[in-house]
Amino acid sequence: MKGVEWLKNYIREKSIDAEIIEVRKASTVNEAAEELGCSKRQIIKSIVLVAEDEAVIAIVDGTSSVDLKRIENMFGKSIRIAGRGEVLHLTDFPAGGVPPIGHDCKVILDERVLKNERVYGGGGDEKHLLLISPSEILKDGAIVARIRK
Repeated sequence: MKGVEWLKNYIREKSIDAEIIEVRKASTVNEAAEELGCSKRQIIKSIVLVAEDEAVIAIVDGTSSVDLKRIENMFGKSIRIAGRGEVLHLTDFPAGGVPPIGHDCKVILDERVLKNERVYGGGGDEKHLLLISPSEILKDGAIVARIRK
């Protein structure tokens, strides 16, 4: 299983401008925003999806939900949200700690996330968050599209 230490090494090896922050608990948007004293729009969610035979990670801000139909249209495949157990199997990260970077699968970043200078995403587990610029997520291979409802 990947986790916080793996993510720290990945950031260092890839020279990604990001910081891992330890928190009491931040497995939900509400917990993270409360803990950090920031807007829910500054929190990003990495939603793990299953596109028939492959994983896809959809990233939206904390006030948005993923529009599965939009993503189905992009891929031409049926899409569903992965179950908690599947998240670990597909990403090697636990649910509630999936970061927006470091994946071998397709990552789609909702265009509205780009309006933030820095965002907080999963940091490898529910007690860590990753402070990162959306542009760094793009450098790591994410594509931009409107994927929120």
